[in-house]
Amino acid sequence: MERILMKARVLFLLPAALVVTGCVYHGPAVVKSNMGNLEVNLAGTDVVYHDAELYIDGKFIGNITKNLPTLHIRRGEREVRIEAPGFKPYEKHIIILGHPNHQVINAFLQKE
Repeated sequence: MERILMKARVLFLLPAALVVTGCVYHGPAVVKSNMGNLEVNLAGTDVVYHDAELYIDGKFIGNITKNLPTLHIRRGEREVRIEAPGFKPYEKHIIILGHPNHQVINAFLQKE
């Protein structure tokens, strides 16, 4: 009986101690309503995907890839710019709506 009571105390006190000390947060890790999905594809162009650079709000995000075209971006108004050697820059003003919306940009890059 004593052993059962000891196990019960440990099972109760350990999680309580972790929550009280801040080692465990019981709320959501990511508030999905503040984030939205943006998929960026290059449509109808001969541009090599890894040569295309993606900028959001003037900041370089990375190169566009076919394997992982979806980005998780904070909700709100955004300026999207795609640049690739030998092509005119593609620019678009969008509004990221947040979860559960999935937005897609099919960018057609024109040759210079």
